[in-house]
Amino acid sequence: MQNVWIIIWRFSPLHIWHISLINKSIESKNKTLVIIWSANKIDEKNPYTIKERLDILKKEFWDKILLRYINDYEEDKNWITYLNNIILSENISKEDFLYFLWWDLKNDYAIKIIKQYQENFKYRNIFFDEKPRNEIPISATEIRQLLKENNEKEIKKWLSEKTTYLIIKK
Repeated sequence: MQNVWIIIWRFSPLHIWHISLINKSIESKNKTLVIIWSANKIDEKNPYTIKERLDILKKEFWDKILLRYINDYEEDKNWITYLNNIILSENISKEDFLYFLWWDLKNDYAIKIIKQYQENFKYRNIFFDEKPRNEIPISATEIRQLLKENNEKEIKKWLSEKTTYLIIKK
C-alpha cells in the first residue's frame, strides 16, 4: 500500500503555493498525481491552453509527478467517471490511500462533487486533506490581473522563474 496525493487545480497560472504543495508531496516520497482541471476551457479564469499549462508543469517538475488533465463536463457524474478513469490508469491499487489535497474543503466545488459521488470511486481509502493558503495569501485572480498589466516586478513575487519566463514570453 502507498499514499497517493491527488492535486486537482486549474493552474492558471501555476503559482508558488501550488509549487510548495507539490514539492511537499515529492519530498515526502508520496506518489503525486497532478491533474489540470478545466482543460477544455479558455476564458478569463483559464487564459492558458492545456498545452501551455502542461508545458509549465513539466518544466517545473519534469518526471517527479504524474501529470494528467480533465475537462469540464455538463454533468458532475461524467466528471467523476473521467476522474476515476485517470486514477485507474495510473495503476493505483484499490488498497492505496488517496489524499485529495485542497486549500478549502468546505467551499470548493470539486471536493463537493467528489464527496457527493464518493461511492462511485473504486477505492476504499479516500481522505480529504486541507492545506490552507493562509501561510501564502495568494489569489490567482490577482496574479492574472498583474499579468494583464504586465507588472513583471509583482508577478515575480508569485510565480517561479520558470513559470514567469514561459508566461511572459507568450
